[in-house]
Amino acid sequence: MQPEFTPLVWPDDADAAVDFLVADEWPFHGTPRLDREQAAGLSLGGHDVAAFWVRVDGVPVGLIRAFDLDDIPSGSPLLDIRLAAPYRGRGIGVLAVRWLTDHLFTRHALLVRIEATTRHDNTAMQTVLTRCGYRLEGRLVEAWVNDDGTRADSLIYGLLRREWASVN
Repeated sequence: MQPEFTPLVWPDDADAAVDFLVADEWPFHGTPRLDREQAAGLSLGGHDVAAFWVRVDGVPVGLIRAFDLDDIPSGSPLLDIRLAAPYRGRGIGVLAVRWLTDHLFTRHALLVRIEATTRHDNTAMQTVLTRCGYRLEGRLVEAWVNDDGTRADSLIYGLLRREWASVN
């Protein structure tokens, strides 16, 4: 199962992206079940976002994106990945994060670092980030506010260009 990554074209793909996002549950995101308005409000297009479909055999099975690209070179873009439930736990997340990391460092010569955050209980994403060379940099206690008002610790991962370059 080799995924392909194709650009999400904004606004042409907006309806398809919203359909994808409302069709599944995202248990480790702040709002696990998005309605159409919430899905449409996510940063999926614009000058500071790079968003891509994750496809398997031509079928969209996920979305991966980097946002805050307008902060380069002083800031760090953040990663987000959403895979449909039947495709989680199959190694696609590792391939997608590696691909996006390579894409960002290759495309943005001034990019120094990339960040990702995840909840403390999302062990699958922690494993993906570690396998992709990202390092745990910090824990923000009860910084992640969930849709139901509960709070979780937020873990911050980062990867520097020089670390990425040493293995590529």
